[in-house]
Amino acid sequence: MRVTISKTIDLEDIPTEIDEVYISIEEKLLQAKQVLDKAIASAREGRYINSAEELDTFRQGLVIIDKNLEEQQSLLLSYEKIRIQTQMPDQAQSAPPQMEASEDV
Repeated sequence: MRVTISKTIDLEDIPTEIDEVYISIEEKLLQAKQVLDKAIASAREGRYINSAEELDTFRQGLVIIDKNLEEQQSLLLSYEKIRIQTQMPDQAQSAPPQMEASEDV
C-alpha cells in the first residue's frame, strides 16, 4: 500500500527539494529500466510467465513514477507562481482607485 504525505519546507529550500525529487525520479527510471530488461531477457529465454510478472512490476513502477512526475510538476508551477507574485508589486495597492459612476436623477 502506498500513502501520500506532505511536508513543510522553507521557501528558499524549494530549489533544493526540486533537484532532489528529480534525482529520485531519475533513479526510479533507471530501476524501472532494469526491470524491463529483465522482462525482455525472460521472454527471450522462453520464460513468458516470469516475463509477464516482471512486466507487471515494471508497469507498477511506471505508475509511481507518473505520480512523482505529477507532484513535481505541481511543485514547479506553484513555486514559479510564488516567485512571480513576490517579484510583482501588489496590483491592488499600486492601481489607482476606481471611481464609481453615479447617476443623478
